[in-house]
Amino acid sequence: MNTNGHGFITSSQFQQGVLLLKQPLLPVVKILQFLYLTGPFTNVSSLVEEFVEPIEIGNALYKNPTEMLRPFTSLLQNMERIKNPQEPAFHILDEDLRPLESLEAVELWIAHNLVTQELETINTLLCGPCHCTICCIGPDSSMSQLFFEIPLHESEISLFKIPAVSTEESKTHTSLLEPPLYHNNRPFYEAEPNLFHWQTGWSLILPKESSCPHLSESGACRIYTERPETCRRPQIFPYVLERNPDHDQEKEGKTIPAYIKRKKILAIWDCPYVRALKGEIATYAEMCELEPVFRENKN
Repeated sequence: MNTNGHGFITSSQFQQGVLLLKQPLLPVVKILQFLYLTGPFTNVSSLVEEFVEPIEIGNALYKNPTEMLRPFTSLLQNMERIKNPQEPAFHILDEDLRPLESLEAVELWIAHNLVTQELETINTLLCGPCHCTICCIGPDSSMSQLFFEIPLHESEISLFKIPAVSTEESKTHTSLLEPPLYHNNRPFYEAEPNLFHWQTGWSLILPKESSCPHLSESGACRIYTERPETCRRPQIFPYVLERNPDHDQEKEGKTIPAYIKRKKILAIWDCPYVRALKGEIATYAEMCELEPVFRENKN
């Protein structure tokens, strides 16, 4: 890893990611939300266009807030649900499983989706220059884990030309259920990398000493531009809301998805750039009024 002697990678791409960590957009969004709710504004998009003057928040200077906010206008328009009540599109509960008031629910929904998009960009900028493959390999012989799991959307299964297991038995199991699912007369994790359809959805299972089928010998991803969503979000994760299907609601034939309030940012300590940027990640979370949580995942 090429660093400047202080643990920071010297590539311009990495430094751009660091800059974005130091300048999260959510504090500006909170100002916009306050002005919209307390002012005479009828829609959010017109207010976004008025944010043309620089804004300084702490040590962060936002030179052109309108340009930064404009790509998120459709997300920010959820604030209009407060002044103009609409049919619910999401159901958000506190940690005691009590429904939140609509204002807090909308604010958390916007925060979660904004931070998710922002961290996807930041992680991409930080990950590439590290030339690290920790997310792409299974446990090594020194680790206690028997496998690592990469969650996938059903639409991403076609990216992998490997066996896909979708049986009535697999769909009533999860990867952590004991006793484990048997496939071809042995535990599912004692094989080559396979796709499994679990009760909770699809995932790629990487057994011990294995690697993702798309990891090349040079350590590069063969499908980097089309890689799955999970692979776009290592190793700083939004945990503002946690999806909880057990509390979904049904209304007029539609499912209203349920989420639990968490208000956290998770950062995986195994990752080189997380270790190098612990302070910046903590500051990012604190500026967003979220709790930073650092934990090991693979060690």
